[in-house]
Formats: sequence, C-alpha cells, structure tokens
Amino acid sequence: MNHSCGLTLIRRIEAVLKRFTKHLHELHNLSYNARLEALNEHSLESRCIGADLTFCYKMLHGIVDVDCQKFLKPVQSSVTRGHQFKLCKLLCPSAFIASTFWHRVVNMWNALPQNIVAATSLAMFKARLNDFDLARFTVVF
Repeated sequence: MNHSCGLTLIRRIEAVLKRFTKHLHELHNLSYNARLEALNEHSLESRCIGADLTFCYKMLHGIVDVDCQKFLKPVQSSVTRGHQFKLCKLLCPSAFIASTFWHRVVNMWNALPQNIVAATSLAMFKARLNDFDLARFTVVF
C-alpha cells in the first residue's frame, strides 16, 4: 500500500464513483479519467496522495505540531537530482513500517518538481499541487 486511505477501500469507493459518473448524461461515453477531468475532479486515490503530500509540507514547515525530525530527514548531500528539499528514505525493517506515512510519502515528495516543494505558503503549495498530475503515483486506476 502506498497511501493512507487503504487500497481495498479506495477500490471499492472508486468503483461506486465510476458507476455514478457513468450515469451522468453528457459524460456516459467518456472514460473514467475523462469524466473526472470534465467534472474538474481527481480520483479518490489522487486526493489521498495529495492529502499525504500536503501534510508532509505542513510538517516540514512547522504548520502542524508534529516532531517529524525522527522520520523525515533532509538529504545531506549537496549533489542530488531533483529539488533541494529531498528527503532521505529510512531503512524499513518491517512491512508495517513500509506502510506508514513516514515511509510512503518520501518517494512521492522527492518526485515533486522544485516549483511545488519550494512554495512559500500552504495556499501556494496546494494550488501548485492541484495543477500537478498525481496519477503517476496511483496504483488503482
């Protein structure tokens, strides 16, 4: 599992959303992704991933009172691909730890473009993240 909502629940809820949007008169001939785009919506899985990334931003910028120093550590090397806000992925001794927020969010955070992670406010981060295609991180649909 690579996000907080639970893969099984996402599949079940997303199936209901697919059926519902299929019954919308003007959209019934479109694919599910095209229906979501026409409705200016994102899949449930993408919204969960967005919530994880937003919470990560809040923790890293001290917006929420969570001591993340033990779990989210900045990369120390000055030679990294991607942006300057990359995080280290900690060793994962168990399957349980692999499913935790701390472990699953690192790869997604590190894959975000510089202009998103360098946002100077939460509102700016959310707006830029909303314009970014989170489907690259999804596994359900």
